[in-house]
Amino acid sequence: MKVSVIIPVYNSEKYLKNCILSVINQTLKEIEIIIINDCSTDNSYEIIKNFAEKDKRIKIINNIKNLGYGINLNKAIKLAQAEYISIVESDDTIEKNMLEILVKYAQEGNYDFIKSDFYKVKNNKKFKKNLFKKQNTHHINNILKCPQLLTIQPSIWSAIYKKDFLYKNNISFNETQGASYQDTTFQFKCFYCANNFKLINIPLYNYKTDNPNSSTNTSDKVFEIINEFYTINSFFKPQNNNIAAFKLLFELKAYLWNYKRIKNKYNDIFLNEISDIFKNYDFNPFFNNDKIPLKEKIKARMIINNSIIVKIIFKTYKTLVRTNGK
Repeated sequence: MKVSVIIPVYNSEKYLKNCILSVINQTLKEIEIIIINDCSTDNSYEIIKNFAEKDKRIKIINNIKNLGYGINLNKAIKLAQAEYISIVESDDTIEKNMLEILVKYAQEGNYDFIKSDFYKVKNNKKFKKNLFKKQNTHHINNILKCPQLLTIQPSIWSAIYKKDFLYKNNISFNETQGASYQDTTFQFKCFYCANNFKLINIPLYNYKTDNPNSSTNTSDKVFEIINEFYTINSFFKPQNNNIAAFKLLFELKAYLWNYKRIKNKYNDIFLNEISDIFKNYDFNPFFNNDKIPLKEKIKARMIINNSIIVKIIFKTYKTLVRTNGK
């Protein structure tokens, strides 16, 4: 068995059938499929059972109480029997040869993980993300060579991870409530700890962006992203100023992305919170790094200063983003 595919499920009946079909129809057949049903209240469990009756590669974890994304994935990783781990969200699908391609590359180079580009899917239209457009995907093999990779959008699912690599580096998901940002810490740790990884500039995963129930379309758990960075900061020991600078850029981008999504009533309290956090950081590696764009340095200064004018600017920025549909 080469890959353990983990599918976390919560009320996904609208998308679940296509998701599971895309996994069981993979050209790579030497896989196990671990599906975690986290107390769905719709017909998700019935759909999973029907598939499991026809395909013995499917193993079901059916929770008797809602545990949350991080706990479920950690549990499934411990149960996984294959050499590699892959995660597929229940509202997404994967290209039919994704696992075969990733395993082929992984075995050729004995990589800790292999990560591909992906399609963003909206209204049944696919758009390539171009996740690695600024990196040379042929020569990168660790974060010292390209610290910019720390800043890419968290996307843990377009990849396979060597199970031994995850265990050796104690890489797991934060076991916080619901499904909010746990991928942020997981991806950061993978890039930070890997001695040897490979990026593939081919989209092999279909990431659905118009599911109204997706965690990326909710805004109530506004401070969970801050908790993720508490974990990252307690773990992070920068090997040089370059890596320290891009970790700060990653945190800045994550906070601003979250700020665009949250309800207006949280605007001030959220900006106050991240301003207090940034004031306690050493931003010298960030401001002195000529590879950090000037506009990002200005944003960081604005947050640190946290004046009334800054709040007006950020609220205007948020309004413009929403108006333009970005």
